Amino acid sequence: MKHISPIELKAEADDPVGVVQKALDDFTKTVDARLSKLETKTEPEKKPDTVDVKSIEARLAEVEKKSNRPAGITAKDEQADVEKKALSSFLRTGSDVEVKAAASDNAVDGGWMVLPTIDTSIRSLLTDISPMRSLAEVVSIGTSTYERFYSLGKRGAQWVAERDDRPQDTARPDLIKHSYGVAEMYAAPAATRHLLDDAQVDVASWLINNATHDFAETEGEAFLRGDGVMGKPKGLLTYDCTNEKDFVRAWGKFQYTPAGHASAPTDANLVTALVKLVASLRTPYKSNARFVLNSSTAVRLRTIVDSNGRYLWAPTGNLIEGVEHPLLGYPVTIDDNFDDIGAGTFPIAFGSFSAGYVVVDRSGIRVTRDEVTQKGRILFDTYKRVGGGAGDFNAIKFLKVAAS
Repeated sequence: MKHISPIELKAEADDPVGVVQKALDDFTKTVDARLSKLETKTEPEKKPDTVDVKSIEARLAEVEKKSNRPAGITAKDEQADVEKKALSSFLRTGSDVEVKAAASDNAVDGGWMVLPTIDTSIRSLLTDISPMRSLAEVVSIGTSTYERFYSLGKRGAQWVAERDDRPQDTARPDLIKHSYGVAEMYAAPAATRHLLDDAQVDVASWLINNATHDFAETEGEAFLRGDGVMGKPKGLLTYDCTNEKDFVRAWGKFQYTPAGHASAPTDANLVTALVKLVASLRTPYKSNARFVLNSSTAVRLRTIVDSNGRYLWAPTGNLIEGVEHPLLGYPVTIDDNFDDIGAGTFPIAFGSFSAGYVVVDRSGIRVTRDEVTQKGRILFDTYKRVGGGAGDFNAIKFLKVAAS
């Protein structure tokens, strides 16, 4: 039994409530201690940690939120948005501060600058608008001229017996050099100051679309009919054509198949000529071959019927239905810069255009902001340098409206 001193007895007599409270505290401590021992003995063995997918996703979402980058937006998309806003700021105010900050490889001299993402956007749209650009081989250069070589293969191998002399003058392949220059193409869309002050107008997209359509229409026509003077593209339809076969005609001329009539070929003439046109292209080029013609010629072919009134360019005939579907087994591209069917024209081309024509881009589309020339208006001098010309003259064949 615990010994209680006279002093403790006097304190308890003076404070009975405190005595009760102390007793409760002692009892609580005793109970907690016993429960703690019990939990320690019965606590199950810990299992290895498992991955909480939902927790990880929640943390990633929080990181995305804190970095101010919406989920699904890549660094490339974010950079494109930054550059587009920088260009818009330049077009509105003339200040190039944001442009310099957005682009790491600007060469700002003479008041121009190019944002690489914007440049890429323009080129993508050009491919959609200009059929020849999308079909041809496109080469980007950093100089004013592009040169390449073509080899005219000549067989030099000969059969020899064991003791025969080996000839030292067998035929060797000839190399032909092609040079492609570039010329400047220019557009100057204008806007009023009020338009640029309107924050609701996406000035950068407006400029891109405006310049893109101008450039695409101009260069698309030049790729077919350009004169090739002073670095301008030499058009595909401006080269000489002959009905001689490959390796017989002179290099620098395309081959044509006659339609069978000098001015007005019949439906039968056209069908026969198409079959011969396909046959004239040699096998190495056929894997990437297609037809190119304008809408009027497509309608003429589409309405050809057999003796029973069935359309030939349809599942029920020998060809397949629809301009967007194969013709004699090959894709069809519509380019309304091509000739209509008429005397001496070349309304249809067939072949591998990526081998037969080359588009040359001088890297960089340039923009200069001019607010001096016209008071109250801002001009955006936009220009690029482009060229083009034929490549492999065996890769593309033409149908010519001629008797022979």
